[in-house]
Parts: sequence; structure tokens; C-alpha cells
Amino acid sequence: MNVIMICLALICLVSGFKVFTLLKDYRDNRYVYDNLPGHDEGWTGDIDFDSLRAINPDIVGWLYWEDTPVDYPIVQGEDNDKYLHTLFDGTYGFFGTLFVDSITESPFRQFNTIVYGHHMKDGSMLAALRKLTDQNWCDEHPQLELVTPDGKYHLEIWAFLNQPADSSVYTTNFHDADMQADYLGSVQSLAAYTTDVSVSPDDMIVLLSTCVAAEGEARYIAVCKMVPW
Repeated sequence: MNVIMICLALICLVSGFKVFTLLKDYRDNRYVYDNLPGHDEGWTGDIDFDSLRAINPDIVGWLYWEDTPVDYPIVQGEDNDKYLHTLFDGTYGFFGTLFVDSITESPFRQFNTIVYGHHMKDGSMLAALRKLTDQNWCDEHPQLELVTPDGKYHLEIWAFLNQPADSSVYTTNFHDADMQADYLGSVQSLAAYTTDVSVSPDDMIVLLSTCVAAEGEARYIAVCKMVPW
């Protein structure tokens, strides 16, 4: 009996330590993003890219979504691995940083820009994309806000998808209007639903992607139209 009690106590201690470590990691990761300079508390759309560039020159934009934790910088690295577990300030953290697909030629200045982010259990990063499984919630939160060094944009949600990681929607560089039109048609056919937003090959779009936590390689995807303020 004593041996069993000792084993149970050890299991409790190990489990408790793991929970403590996990909670501490979440707290430390959130602290980095909660204390970044360059933007005021409370959304105004004013982003000081010079201050943020001094911390990380890879910054290409800032994303905000009302009534969600989404209020983060966006970077572009030399590959798609670095920012999976690197925070904006360069330290290690499993939150990572929202990042544009590394092969994108001209982020937020071309037809399609893909932004990746983790689906964290506390709802941070791009976990809020899960809320779009409820189309009514989308109707109540139909747009995000994007600020880049070049301008400010509403991201009007056009389509929501649940697709595998190797889906054909993960295409970013187009140089032909016909290909862009075909791409939009493909997105529409694969979408769980689309909204009343009108999108054409002449528009610029942003594809936001995160993991579906319980479905392995599945991804939640929101395709948004960029509309200047």
C-alpha cells in the first residue's frame, strides 16, 4: 500500500509540475505580446513600425480582430519554420509569431498573401478562426483590421474553409488574371460557406490559416478581401 501511495504522489507531483510549466509558458508568451511597443492599448489602427522594426526587422504588418485575442504583429522569415516557435522579440516560445508564407514575393501588395498562426488552447494567436465554424458568429464579426507600412485595410471575410495542409488553396504568387479567377472559383467550390463580399481577380486577398486542433493535418482557413480604409 505504501508503494502505491508513493507512486500516486509522484504522479501527482509530475503532473502538477507539467501543468505549472505549461501555464508559466503561456503567461511568458503572452507577456511578450502584451508589452510590445508601437501601438496603443485599445485599437486605434496607429502602428509605429519604426519601433517594432527596431525589435524585429522582419515585421510586415499588424493584425487585429475585435472581440478576439487577435492583436499581433505579422512577420515574414526566410523560411516557414523559424517563426513556428520564435516570438516576435526573437526569444523561443511555442506561441510563435504570425507569419507570411516565406515564398510570398510582395506581402499585402499582391493578389494573395497567406498568413499562418498557431491554434493555441487559450484562444490566442489564430485560434479565433475556429469561431468561424459558426456562420452567425462570422456575420457578427465580418472583418479584421490589417495595418502595413503602406496603409490600413479592412479584411472583409469572404470564405471559410476546412482543408488539409496540402490543399491547393495554399498558393500565393500569381502572375495571370485567368489563374487568379480560377483560384477564386476553386476557393468558392471548397468553402464551407461564403459571404456576400464580392471578390474579383482585380482585388487583393489575404488567406489566414491555423490548425484544426483535433484533426491532425486539417486547417481552418479564412479568405478575406483587402479594402483600404
